[in-house]
Amino acid sequence: MAEIDDLRARVQRLEDTEAIRRLKARYLNACDSQQPESARDCFAEGAIVIDMGHVGVLSSREQFFEIYKTFGCLPNILDMHHGTNSEIEFRDDSHARALWALEYRNFNTEAKTVTFVSLIYHDEYAKIRGEWKITKSRSEFKTALHCSYAEGNLKSLLVGKSVAGAVSFEK
Repeated sequence: MAEIDDLRARVQRLEDTEAIRRLKARYLNACDSQQPESARDCFAEGAIVIDMGHVGVLSSREQFFEIYKTFGCLPNILDMHHGTNSEIEFRDDSHARALWALEYRNFNTEAKTVTFVSLIYHDEYAKIRGEWKITKSRSEFKTALHCSYAEGNLKSLLVGKSVAGAVSFEK
């Protein structure tokens, strides 16, 4: 019987790992598709932490929804998020954390800019009513390249660890 229980636990861990991978993919795809409700729903309700570096630290999924809808869901914004290299670690049956490498590109057809960013997501998850949700996400920026193509050729405006100072999230 112990072998069956061990097998059940191992299968559950595999299913939970896949559920977390699918959750992160759903979040990234929702961002690329400009679906703010779907992106918001990947996060837990209530108090959470979303540390987006220079963009700010948010304390609820509703705050995320508003900033993302305002700045990311515009017809002139074209994004692509590629999350890879997941390292998922379980603390117990209902809590996990993960590292994800993100390669991100943004084309702003109005400002005529293109931005490339790489970062590491430091995420935490909780299984709530049988469903995994993100409870904490911190973006550790690694590289950033922000360019203009307004003059017909690509001109570097910023090269660094983040686009802080080059890209504004104020209206």
